[in-house]
Amino acid sequence: MPKGVEVRVLSAAHFLLHLFMWLVLFLFLVKPVFAQSPTDLYTQYRTDYLYQRDQYQQNYTDYLNKKNIYLQYQTSNAEQDEINATKTVFLSRNSLLKAYLMTLRVALDQNSSYSSNTPDIQAKLQNLENWLDTQNQLIPNLNSATDLSNWAKTFNTQNVSIQALSYTAIVESQINLRLATLDQIQKLADTAQINWSDTYNSQSDQIKSLLQSAYNTTQKIQRQDKYTDFYPEAKKYLNQSDTRLDNLISDLKSYLIQKTN
Repeated sequence: MPKGVEVRVLSAAHFLLHLFMWLVLFLFLVKPVFAQSPTDLYTQYRTDYLYQRDQYQQNYTDYLNKKNIYLQYQTSNAEQDEINATKTVFLSRNSLLKAYLMTLRVALDQNSSYSSNTPDIQAKLQNLENWLDTQNQLIPNLNSATDLSNWAKTFNTQNVSIQALSYTAIVESQINLRLATLDQIQKLADTAQINWSDTYNSQSDQIKSLLQSAYNTTQKIQRQDKYTDFYPEAKKYLNQSDTRLDNLISDLKSYLIQKTN
């Protein structure tokens, strides 16, 4: 097979690790102050993602075996087997990505009322899911190494958008959770008859400003051929907002202690 195809398929060895890290980021880097439970639909999509991940691992292993056989024997049958295995890997990778995007999209339903950006991000995720569906209808008709190479280039370009939007959804989810936490803190303060004074308003505004800065990092223009990782910068602002939230809670706690004495 042409070298271009081989390079892009071999890069799939790193693809699964990156995708797993996206899920880890989404599931475990959020720092909730108040416990939340996932929806049934979210659980269903996450289960599908894990199934598709296992399928991809199996198909990728099969592809490697078929590739090695072709390199060893160089027969037409072995070449066709490799082409078929490559198509299966592409199909499986698309299904895995779609399951991941669906999980992100549904998870954004939680706390979505805190941001006007959420519906637009969900719509873009849905568009990418539809694109992956369309590509999976085209892939079975790719019958040569040249066809596969050309399709791999198309995917490589779109994959920049997939990565950027995935991290945008992760950041948005974490922003919304922190906004929900801030809202709950203010409601607790109201219940405790604490005057949300200018001091607390100022702290609240600082937290919201940091969260807006985190969102702004997701809006940077991406190169067409290479994803630029904005998440570390976004995470810096998210961490700073966590510190401010902790300080706000500590200040309110100290006020309550003084009030009861």
